Amino acid sequence: MGFVGLTLSVVFMAYLHVVASGQLSPVDTTMSDYVFADVIGWMFGASVLSMAVGAFGAFRGLAAMGLLARPLPRLALSLVMLGAVLVALFPTDQGETLEALSLPAEIHRYAAGVVFFSLPIAALLVSSRLGALPRYRKWLRGTVFVTTVALVVFLTSHFGMMPEAIQDLRGVAQRLLFVLELEVLGQLIYLPMRYAAINR
Repeated sequence: MGFVGLTLSVVFMAYLHVVASGQLSPVDTTMSDYVFADVIGWMFGASVLSMAVGAFGAFRGLAAMGLLARPLPRLALSLVMLGAVLVALFPTDQGETLEALSLPAEIHRYAAGVVFFSLPIAALLVSSRLGALPRYRKWLRGTVFVTTVALVVFLTSHFGMMPEAIQDLRGVAQRLLFVLELEVLGQLIYLPMRYAAINR
């Protein structure tokens, strides 16, 4: 289930970007704006919901291996699932501004933030249980570090804390962050299989 959700998330989002390339620029627009793409805007929500399915698959696999025995990683992954569902259900505003957002757009924005923050946190917490897999732990923590750097760059560019030239690339920064978040999710989905293999 986890890899099915992850794959569908990638397919929906990639296809949406290709087909809507004439309507929206991936350089300076956020991914949330793709919900307004003609005819296929629904694929944005489908992609995010598929990500929630992937997170659920990771949750089930990790829990079955005893890697979510502590409450904090369970909470973090639960927030990823909830946040992704809220992002899909509550679209952003068309032509949004920071000064005036509708309630659905506010929910969308904060839910997206929850997803972007909670997934690396969940991965970092899970990595602390991987004493038997030092290489995998190092790989997972390395991806978390790179993802965190990308998250900081995106947030500072999105909220006007970077030079204007970098702010104009906030769309690129967000897409890089999205890819890295999916990489983290993919590692969490694969981890139970790797963990089970060494415990046979």
